[in-house]
Amino acid sequence: MEAAQAYAARIDAVLAQRTRLRGAPPPGDLFGGLRADHPLLATYPRRPRDANLQALASLIERDDVIVDIGGGSGRLSLPFASDCREIVNVEPSAAMGRGFLANAARAGIGNIRLIESDWLEAAPPSGTLALAAHVTYFIRDIVASIDKMQRAGPRRAIILVNEPPPPSWNRVLFELVHGEVEAIVPGRTELVAVLREMGIAPELRVLSTNPAALIAPAATRTEAIDAAVNRFNGDQWTFWPLGPALDARIRGILDTRFDELFVKKPDGFVPGWIEPGNEILITWQPAR
Repeated sequence: MEAAQAYAARIDAVLAQRTRLRGAPPPGDLFGGLRADHPLLATYPRRPRDANLQALASLIERDDVIVDIGGGSGRLSLPFASDCREIVNVEPSAAMGRGFLANAARAGIGNIRLIESDWLEAAPPSGTLALAAHVTYFIRDIVASIDKMQRAGPRRAIILVNEPPPPSWNRVLFELVHGEVEAIVPGRTELVAVLREMGIAPELRVLSTNPAALIAPAATRTEAIDAAVNRFNGDQWTFWPLGPALDARIRGILDTRFDELFVKKPDGFVPGWIEPGNEILITWQPAR
């Protein structure tokens, strides 16, 4: 399957570059060091629904059991707890799982279940709708993952990706810092090619900008640089410390090229190199 092989090759290229430039991931939970109030861990399920959440809600039925693949803290599944029968989050990170349970408890949500496991290693949960939101970027065995997804969600499968993919939002700064072009994870184009190679004809909807990508202006130059350095730490999904040498190199580039890299807004500074783009909803009804 040429598309599937190309998909895996893209991931291999990213991981090879990441390992060469940043080293291997530290042992343990990649998200274990995040504060409990970190945006990746803390979310409010009963927040007002933006246009993107409304698009997802239109595909959910009252009797659905939603299987959220790599659902993290539940940012994109917990808001639909009142629209479905149950939410099952299959999440390998213990820190993310704790965030999921805490977010649900704060919102008074009880129709949930957590399976702490890698998706491809988990016992297949029985659901009706399978959701994979922003997790396919690093699923190398994408065909096996989609096959399992269709079994877990026989009524409907939904994949959300962003264009461009979030792991590459810092690609302009990446090249300045590392002196080479960043390898980019597979996104919408590569994923749709795999689906079609599998005989799946998905429906695609271009949604609005991912709300999680909206960057609040920083009031001062120092705050803008600090925020940019913290954000760079998630590039290519490297959620471990930058180290003093790389931290200093990034800060030096941001400081000396501040006027070129940042955009001055009425209420502060925002990084001009980040183009969050749009969320893409990919959905289909698996063959029965």
